[in-house]
Amino acid sequence: MIFDILKDGLEYVGTNKNQIILYYIGILLFPLILIESYSYHIIENCMDGMINNKDKLPDITLNTEKIINGLKLLILKTLYFLPEIIIILIAFNLERVDYYTLFTILIVLSLLSYYLSQIATVLMIDNKQFKEGFNFSKIFEIIKSVGITYIEFIIATFIMILGIIGVTLIVIMTIMFLGNFSSILINIFIILMIILFFVFLVVMIPSYVLLKNRAIVSIYNLK
Repeated sequence: MIFDILKDGLEYVGTNKNQIILYYIGILLFPLILIESYSYHIIENCMDGMINNKDKLPDITLNTEKIINGLKLLILKTLYFLPEIIIILIAFNLERVDYYTLFTILIVLSLLSYYLSQIATVLMIDNKQFKEGFNFSKIFEIIKSVGITYIEFIIATFIMILGIIGVTLIVIMTIMFLGNFSSILINIFIILMIILFFVFLVVMIPSYVLLKNRAIVSIYNLK
């Protein structure tokens, strides 16, 4: 099932190439607002969709309603990550910090916040009420009903992210090693790092968001 969901998500990302190009251009101008506004629109559009049903990406429209919807998503997600934000602020004001413990706590909390917030956003959009994003009894009920598939999705996306990071590190380490023999390769390494950072920030993360939105709604609809 999870492979069908991921396959459907990948195919969904490529169903409207003109909007994808506009999406990438828009991210350079209004990154967070565009991503969250379009995410809201995609989730709303996919609520009645079906896996492998050849649904198309909706057109990008930025009006007052879409911007407000995007801000709702942004605020909801920020509130879910509030514990991590508070912990970081407290840690910065401490004289001594066990960074290993801090890092471990932040990773665990961030994973929990991220995967709870994904179901919460769909629940909020489905019910068209902001407060439903904090209906924890309903959120845990949904996670319980789609548990195995959701866990598989978490593992699959984690592997995908590790794969991307792994390939990037191999390329970087190879060029750094070769750079010991040539100053030209050091310059190539710097240019490549800038390009990879740009591609990661403007292409890969936004593309993952599109895939993730479609996949999360597909999982949510299994409840």
